[in-house]
Amino acid sequence: MKQAQLLFILLISLLSGCTDGEQSLKDQTIVQAKEGIKAENKNREDLAKPLLDDLRKRRAFINAIEGEYQGKFAVMNSSYMMRVLIVATIPEYDVKRIKTLPELEYELQNLNLNIQILQWNPMTQLSAVGCILEGIKPDLKRGILNIISENCSNTYQLLLSENNRENDMYEESENLASLIRDGRIESVEILKGKMRSSTNAKIYSLSLERI
Repeated sequence: MKQAQLLFILLISLLSGCTDGEQSLKDQTIVQAKEGIKAENKNREDLAKPLLDDLRKRRAFINAIEGEYQGKFAVMNSSYMMRVLIVATIPEYDVKRIKTLPELEYELQNLNLNIQILQWNPMTQLSAVGCILEGIKPDLKRGILNIISENCSNTYQLLLSENNRENDMYEESENLASLIRDGRIESVEILKGKMRSSTNAKIYSLSLERI
């Protein structure tokens, strides 16, 4: 954009000393320069539109699940607590100007989730264990967070939910993800899912509510 403006200014400067007989050439050159700037701006808008749309959907999804959740899960005859903190890797902020294409591309590539997971036995104060995971990419279509990292001994799969009733949690999660993309809901209150233990390979059901 700046290059096109500088070119336009340069053309005006070069043509400012033209004689009256060259006025028509001057006018034609100015019109062509304006049309070139307009075409360049239109091209930039066309390139930015799909990026802006993708960024809007990703930001809406992350805003809907960002927050802190807590719940219980049972291991044999014992109950354990779990707390999950979800934050965006890039905070949302107001921008008064139009973002450049490199800025949009950077944000799309790097706008993901940082997640902290804590687990503990409520009967033992010093039993808390946890891990921090960075740059987790959510499945925006199905509404799924697959949390797998060498930094965390267990693996987790969390899905979107709106109640604790027994249902097809994958179908519910995909439906909620669609509603988020359409701007029909702004916040998710429950995350359901599974935890696969690294110690015994068993799978435990999870239900976490926003706190």
